[in-house]
Amino acid sequence: MVSLIKEVIGIVGAFWIVGVASVTYGETLPMATGEWIPYSSEAMPHYGTFTKRVSTVCSEMGATPDYRFYPWRRCFDSVVKHRVWAAFPYAFTEERAQSVWYSDALSCSKTLFFHYDKEGTSKSYGVTNKEDLKAYRLGGVKGYYYEVFFEKVGLNVDYVNKEIYGLEKLKLGRIDLMPMNEKVGWNLIDTHFPEERHRFKTLPIALSVNTLHLIVSKAYPESKQLLDRFNQAVERCVEKGLLTIDPCQSESGLMR
Repeated sequence: MVSLIKEVIGIVGAFWIVGVASVTYGETLPMATGEWIPYSSEAMPHYGTFTKRVSTVCSEMGATPDYRFYPWRRCFDSVVKHRVWAAFPYAFTEERAQSVWYSDALSCSKTLFFHYDKEGTSKSYGVTNKEDLKAYRLGGVKGYYYEVFFEKVGLNVDYVNKEIYGLEKLKLGRIDLMPMNEKVGWNLIDTHFPEERHRFKTLPIALSVNTLHLIVSKAYPESKQLLDRFNQAVERCVEKGLLTIDPCQSESGLMR
């Protein structure tokens, strides 16, 4: 009888250990992202360059990513309401950090001011500090990291839902400057306005140079442990040469 009890306890204990292991390792992690070529896109190989980095880290940590492509506002909302574990790519802001955690940096983003030279006159924009922006009509995307900064400076910004709408407003002369990630902006121009590429210009001074991260739910089950494992996996990927993360010159730009 005693031996039978010991056997039952042993079996239960084995199942308990396996159960714990299945929660801790080999899990599927739901993650949200949106269309932000070349960093993330449902139509790109590996779902974009940043997404590929996330996949590399997940493989190193022993997890399987479940990518879900949403509008950007829904991405953030899904993390806060713990419908997904994380979303990406996001630049750090103090406002967001009140609601989510941030992973270690996986990439760098340089945001420039794009403008449109309709007459080919190479108009000069005298922007050397944030106060100079008040002389121009700015565009922007709702919910982006710079929204609070623009509000604090006291800028009048014409917000849109997508960067492409901002480029269209530049062409129509409804705004003077449109802040966009350098790679994202030129990709949109090459895709939608290839014959007018020479008319689009950028200011020499950047709005910002930011690191890009995952934002992570504070309420998702075992989220902190998962984040710790993810960050440890990032470090191992760098050590093994699986990832190269270039340093960001965060001191440059008007938002420094």
